[in-house]
Amino acid sequence: YMFCIVLVAYQVFGSLSDPNTWTALFWIIMLFSSINASSRAFTNEHQGKHLLIHQLIRPGTLILARMLYQMVLNGVLALQGLLLFALFMGLPEGHWPSFIAVLIAGAAAQAALMTFIAAMAAKSGQGMGLSAILGLPLLVPSLMASAKGSLLAWDGHVWPALGHAGLLVGLCSLSLALGYVLFPYLWTD
Repeated sequence: YMFCIVLVAYQVFGSLSDPNTWTALFWIIMLFSSINASSRAFTNEHQGKHLLIHQLIRPGTLILARMLYQMVLNGVLALQGLLLFALFMGLPEGHWPSFIAVLIAGAAAQAALMTFIAAMAAKSGQGMGLSAILGLPLLVPSLMASAKGSLLAWDGHVWPALGHAGLLVGLCSLSLALGYVLFPYLWTD
């Protein structure tokens, strides 16, 4: 998915030298990659598997494990996307360590929130459609913080960029805490 989207973007835009355009395109592609990857976290459960997991694992442990798995997966997708963007679109100049911090924190925040939304959508029986509908407006704050932090990193403003990474870690932590507290109520239904 990521490769195809980046390739199409390269065919349309060519090499990008403007950091604003590069950042906007990168995070929009990351948004839809995150929704695509994380919305499937609960869709492949059969009733028998659900009953077995229900007996063996506490609901809080299950949601945290799935969120952590999706966070790692989304981090790998983010790094893959960065590599593909570097290969096809070029890279803006800036402070790389702060950009990588924003990238990983943004990917984790998106994955944690989308996994919790996927749990709600799967329990309602609506699946990926409801995940996308609920996820888009709820992901706007993390998307804006990611894009702004990335632009600050490209401009060389290290501490403000790291501040945005800290905000993203806070959003991720909030999603983890809400998932841990609220998922048992979904689970028992």
